[in-house]
Amino acid sequence: SSGINAEWPLRPGALKRKYLQKRLKGNLNVAIQNLDLVRLRRAINEATTAGFLSELGIELDEAQGLLSKLERLELIKKAVMELTNGHIAEIKSYSAPPVQVHKVLMALLIVLGEEPELVRDWFEIQVLLVKTGKLSLKRRIQEYNAGNLSTSSAKRAANIIGDIQSEELHSISKAAKVFYLWTSAVVEDRLAQDVIQ
Repeated sequence: SSGINAEWPLRPGALKRKYLQKRLKGNLNVAIQNLDLVRLRRAINEATTAGFLSELGIELDEAQGLLSKLERLELIKKAVMELTNGHIAEIKSYSAPPVQVHKVLMALLIVLGEEPELVRDWFEIQVLLVKTGKLSLKRRIQEYNAGNLSTSSAKRAANIIGDIQSEELHSISKAAKVFYLWTSAVVEDRLAQDVIQ
């Protein structure tokens, strides 16, 4: 019987550890694929607490990078939700908005799925800004699924806002700055996924 144990590659404790490593790796990968902030935090915490820093180093690095991006996006989304109707009304009230504001709203609406041809016209943007309920801008951002953004739409939006700096928007419109930050974060993340794949 001692010959059988000598040939077995893993002792029960090592076998248990190998199983735990596989389970934790699976949890990390599922959380990464689902872009789930809560699961991601939990999976990272479980893997580090269990002492798998070296064995799951690649997965942990990817998970922690994604976690920081998702947390940044959540902070920006929170800033969007804190915008008042007055902030949005300010943008709607422009008969001829500053070029930066028009570009930000065009890019934002393209990311949200509107046709680029439609959002070239400021009047059409104003019509979209007055929508309420599920079609309101804040609600659409709150419920946004980044998986629906195509590479071509992300590139188009990036080209539209590529020459804008968030600092210049601050003095023009708080809402435009917040929309710019959200749009650029979503676009950056989408284009970074293309580079990885």
